[in-house]
Amino acid sequence: MKSILIFIVSSMIFVGCSSLQVSHDFDPSFDFKGQDSFVIVHHNKEGEDTLFNDRLLRALEDDLRSKGYVKGEKQGADLVFVFHTKVEDKTDIDTDYQMVGYGVYGYAGGMVARTSTYHYTKGTLIIDALNPKDQKIVWRGVATDTLKDRKTPQKRTAYIKEVIQELMESFPGKSADK
Repeated sequence: MKSILIFIVSSMIFVGCSSLQVSHDFDPSFDFKGQDSFVIVHHNKEGEDTLFNDRLLRALEDDLRSKGYVKGEKQGADLVFVFHTKVEDKTDIDTDYQMVGYGVYGYAGGMVARTSTYHYTKGTLIIDALNPKDQKIVWRGVATDTLKDRKTPQKRTAYIKEVIQELMESFPGKSADK
């Protein structure tokens, strides 16, 4: 019983520490059940990290195949997926006000302000599923996270798979009722 409790508490701690935020939107009138094939379209821009893009493409393809879709050709695919990434350097400034000293009825006490500056990198991934007939978005997923340095290719690949899995969780599989 003690080991089960430790597992539950540690799971909650690790889940609670994640900074990954995901949101979804879709066209409720679009029939996802009638779609069988997909294609992912992405043209690498100058200076883009092609290692990241290749890992993302593989993770997205794997996720769609696990949902029952088949990779097709650009001209005949039922769904066209595109993705966009953005990386931003961010700075947060927090000021904490604290009472110091001892005072009775408001006398002899003081207030001290402590300002802290935090620098971090924020990454955003947007995946759109388009209806190739009219090029309109029928599903969109957006993931944002505070990026951390992952030292090995295996850790980077595992992180990308984790993000894709969570981001694509709401994308309907072939047996879905959306």
